[in-house]
Amino acid sequence: MIVKGFITEVGQTRSWTDKDGGEHLNVKLTLSSPYKNKQGEEHEDVLMCEMNIPNEDYLKVLQNACESHERYEFQLGFYLSDWNGKKIQNIRLYNASKPL
Repeated sequence: MIVKGFITEVGQTRSWTDKDGGEHLNVKLTLSSPYKNKQGEEHEDVLMCEMNIPNEDYLKVLQNACESHERYEFQLGFYLSDWNGKKIQNIRLYNASKPL
């Protein structure tokens, strides 16, 4: 899924280890995706997501993007898993107004 919008908040980070022993660092982001509906009215979808980052220095890049309020394209992929890492099937996502 491609989302066009802005980073509005750079949140907490978390580090984790995958089942093969690989170390990862993620950061929580809030994205705003403004758009006009068919009637020309302005609306905004707000998405909360988590992004894998290479190191903590990359947080400054994300913070600068947030402060600049520049429009970006984000490619989002997702899956849900249980606490044991098993993927959950048959997922439907909804926003406040319509199914995605």
